[in-house]
Amino acid sequence: MRRTAFIVSALMVVTCGLTAVAGPAGAVDDKATCAAFNEAWTDLNNRLGALGGAGSFSELREIYLDTAGELRVVADAADPGALKDALNTAAAHLSRLETATNLDDFDRVMGDPALTAALDVAGTPCGL
Repeated sequence: MRRTAFIVSALMVVTCGLTAVAGPAGAVDDKATCAAFNEAWTDLNNRLGALGGAGSFSELREIYLDTAGELRVVADAADPGALKDALNTAAAHLSRLETATNLDDFDRVMGDPALTAALDVAGTPCGL
């Protein structure tokens, strides 16, 4: 009987522990999310400015792929909601540049209305 009680108790501890770990612990509010988003966007603009001109396609693509990664990190830490969803959407669209092989591919990704809409949804509450 004690052994059964011990097993049930151990299962409860494991289950409760897993539930606690799976929860939104550590998520940050929209203000902190916006600060991180603004930082990522400033970094993007600084890197684009450092190209000093047209730059190479591979450099340009790499800058935007890095930004996609930064947006994914910001979204992962964000509270659930419209801002988090918009950041995830923007990161997903920018990640499509992974398969871009030329400027036409690049322009197709960057000109996608869904990317523009996601950046608008994320940028508006964050002052961008």
